[in-house]
Amino acid sequence: MSSILGKVQGTLVANENTLQLASINFDFSLFQVKAPPEFEGLGKLLSAQRREEAEQGTSHKTARRLGALFEQILPTTPELVRAYGQRSSEISQMPDINPQEQAGADGTSIWAAATSGASAIAVHLLACMLARIWTPERATSVWTELIERRKSIIKATDHGLETTNWSTLMASQQTISRKETAQWDASARSWLRRADEAMKIQQTRLMLIIKNVNIPVNNVGDTYDSVIQAWRIAMITMEKLLKGMPQLVQNGAILLGLSAWHLYPDLNVLQEGAKLVSLEDNLIAKSAIVTIGLEDTSSDPESGVRWSLPLAYLRYYGEPIESSGALSQATERVSLPEFVQVVLGCVLAKWGFENS
Repeated sequence: MSSILGKVQGTLVANENTLQLASINFDFSLFQVKAPPEFEGLGKLLSAQRREEAEQGTSHKTARRLGALFEQILPTTPELVRAYGQRSSEISQMPDINPQEQAGADGTSIWAAATSGASAIAVHLLACMLARIWTPERATSVWTELIERRKSIIKATDHGLETTNWSTLMASQQTISRKETAQWDASARSWLRRADEAMKIQQTRLMLIIKNVNIPVNNVGDTYDSVIQAWRIAMITMEKLLKGMPQLVQNGAILLGLSAWHLYPDLNVLQEGAKLVSLEDNLIAKSAIVTIGLEDTSSDPESGVRWSLPLAYLRYYGEPIESSGALSQATERVSLPEFVQVVLGCVLAKWGFENS
């Protein structure tokens, strides 16, 4: 009996200590970890200002807190971390994508994630996925909902007493503001633009295929569950591809991931017979082929990879707003040369030029 009472008393003391530790205003997000060697090429080329922000500023704190918050539900993907680091460093070393200049590639969120641990790198990958398909306002709303739901889940699990996951528990006690997630999104969005330019040939070929696929990211109605599912599927599938395992596309999650992470496996496009599209990525084995069935494609401008979510934090009051994002011809951004042509056409039209 005394041993049983001792165990019960020990449990109560442990739980009390857990609550006390959780209430301490201790900012664990200030700590750094050594970045994986594959990311060093990017880190060395960052400007002093961006490197300081990534290692000590708001971006680093956001990366650490988000990484800790979601760490326990993320898959382990060492090959994806390695390949993404190599590709990021490769892009940053290109002459036209110079991260040392403020106009260059913004690798702040990548280096912040790399110096915050594998889970923070995964969070950066999600930031790129959301930035690819959602507007800044909607992406920030998704982040707000993910953070609030994850915090509530952690607190509801054993009354928040996750004694083996101190960083997760501490992250659930700290505030991640909408301004901070908007900054996190903006950095990922800036990186996407410059990385798209750096990998223009492969990215263009990939997007031409993706924008003609009529497939949802998933059909999950709850925002939190939908995003977590898409995030996990994209990471797990990419990990398998990087191990040389061919994959069949079941939904649009992995296609969204490919478009956002600048990794390019060969594609087996099933439309009027199999057609192998080689994207010639030296980071991915030739055996790692993604098979995409295009039987349901159409010429509708709304075709493409699409995602519908009820966003509860898009506005302060009222019911969640059903929002849709898509990678399709209808949502494609106009390039600068195309914009110049449009402006020139408008000017010439006013001058009265006629077609010859």
